[in-house]
Amino acid sequence: MSTMTEIAADPKPSADDIIQACLNLDSPRSFFLYAGAGSGKTHSLVVAVKSLKDRERERLTFEGRQIAIITYTNAACEEIARRLEHDPLVEVSTIHAFAWRMIKGFNDDIRDWLRIKLAEDIRELDDKLDRARGVNKTSRANQASRDSKARRLANLDDIPVFTYSPTGDNRTRQSLNHSEVIQMAAAFIPKSPLLDVMADRHPVLLIDESQDTNGALMNAFLQAQAAIPERFCLGLLGDTMQRIYNDGKVGLDNAIPTDWAKPEKRINRRCPTRVVELINKIRASVDDHEQIPKPGATRGTVRMFCTRRVAGADFNLEDQIAQRMGVITKDEQWSAGAKGRKTLILEHKMAGRRMGFEGVFSPLYEVEHLTTGLLDGTLPLLKLFFERVDPILEAWKADDFALMEAVRLRSPLLEPQHLQSVPNQLDVLESVGKATKALCGLFKDKDPLIEEVAQILFQTGLLALPERLVEALAQGATTDTPPETTDRDALEVHAYRIVLGRPYSEMAAFAGYANGLSPFDTHQGVKGLEFPRVMVVLNDEEAGGFLFSYEKLFGVVPASPNDVKNQLAGKDDALSRTRRLLYVTCSRAEESLAIVVYTAQPEVAKASAVKAGWLKEEEIAVL
Repeated sequence: MSTMTEIAADPKPSADDIIQACLNLDSPRSFFLYAGAGSGKTHSLVVAVKSLKDRERERLTFEGRQIAIITYTNAACEEIARRLEHDPLVEVSTIHAFAWRMIKGFNDDIRDWLRIKLAEDIRELDDKLDRARGVNKTSRANQASRDSKARRLANLDDIPVFTYSPTGDNRTRQSLNHSEVIQMAAAFIPKSPLLDVMADRHPVLLIDESQDTNGALMNAFLQAQAAIPERFCLGLLGDTMQRIYNDGKVGLDNAIPTDWAKPEKRINRRCPTRVVELINKIRASVDDHEQIPKPGATRGTVRMFCTRRVAGADFNLEDQIAQRMGVITKDEQWSAGAKGRKTLILEHKMAGRRMGFEGVFSPLYEVEHLTTGLLDGTLPLLKLFFERVDPILEAWKADDFALMEAVRLRSPLLEPQHLQSVPNQLDVLESVGKATKALCGLFKDKDPLIEEVAQILFQTGLLALPERLVEALAQGATTDTPPETTDRDALEVHAYRIVLGRPYSEMAAFAGYANGLSPFDTHQGVKGLEFPRVMVVLNDEEAGGFLFSYEKLFGVVPASPNDVKNQLAGKDDALSRTRRLLYVTCSRAEESLAIVVYTAQPEVAKASAVKAGWLKEEEIAVL
């Protein structure tokens, strides 16, 4: 009897059994695994892949093929690869890295695609410029963009090989940007020759957090699977209620073909019973997926606190609420300060205000082309301080041996090639010692400015500085407003000049936050994570965004005509996005959950939560 027949004969096959049966290289079946919050999705993925590679190791090795896994973040890639013992039979990557691996080397196709795309963009910009009313900031930006694209189009034939880095700036003439790589992969994958190349390399492609995979690329994968179902297995894992990025495919669940397997993991192994009840209610108006608590789950505690108060500079209200949670739950950790809980906020700048790094974050965040590198920590400026300066300062607090080892691993002055090129290595070692002493000496009795730290690094050569930071250093720190220009380099240098004038403690605080060591995180940044005590802060005014609105979700502000229009059309709107975000944040709690709502009408918010069945009257306090 075949594996699929055995599964069919089993009255209640588990989700893991169904996936195992699907991963059959001779008779593959694609699948969508619905796995709600805390259901052990990653565990199922790892177990399935381990079983497949153990069964088919000899065949995959002989044919030179690999199982491919796509997941959302570099951290998730590393975790899955670690659980699979970094087996070369498995290729784990982010969506951008996978897309580039597929299209890399197809230089003629890339050039043809760019030629068409750039011409379309130029025509669109020409139309906007023709309709512009005079010269203003928008028209100047459009003209600069149009000129840049025209230059790039004219020089396409001079580029023999295109390059790309999933974590880099991609600013050279031959570089592709992140968006282009995704768009090209979406265009190329469903067609030959790339369709056959992908299937030949990867007979099985598993996509974790599939609901957040770029919509156009997800369509391409679905088309590819439909074209060659007998030799390509596509496995999607995720939960549509946890789609938090705007470019994910809307209505993914409805796009799954009827002949796919659709296993489901219903048990929430993370949250206490009360939290499971809450998140089931939050999603009840969206779909019919309902989780059940794990056997023996504790009851847990959920409370909501609604207030008119504006979040102040010291944010002491949140500390007071934590104290109250300590009394309610009889859990002293709630009262142990910010580090005793995980506080989830909507925007990074809200964490900046609470942790004291807003002064270095905001000027960088306001420069559009720096945003991606700022949020994922790959911005060269951040790598300088987070990965090189901070470890040296930490080693300085330990002992001299640790300090010199930290410097040896990071300073270009101590690289073997440099040491071999100098006439007197002892002089170099002495100069490195003096430079290290000067750097650490800045921190003995004060909190130096970032400019002071950068100056020592630049003057001594102890660490290499990014080119734009060197330019900023030459001009000096400033508090001036950004220049009226579309010049990317000028805007970047100006942002760095503002950062130079900030205390180094702000950069250190930002490093702790970016490295996940902070008691704060964003609503979007904690998907897949879990914490014993969670405080979710809802504050539309402080967040200052427009994509999400807790005031609308709680009925304090009516839905806009555009929201209603989108709802009727089955499209995303502020309410649906916000509901999903609330689901994700609340489902992080392992023991207890506090929801803090800053709102113009606390009583309305309370009544709305009670009417929806999310919480009971006695679980909500109006402050």
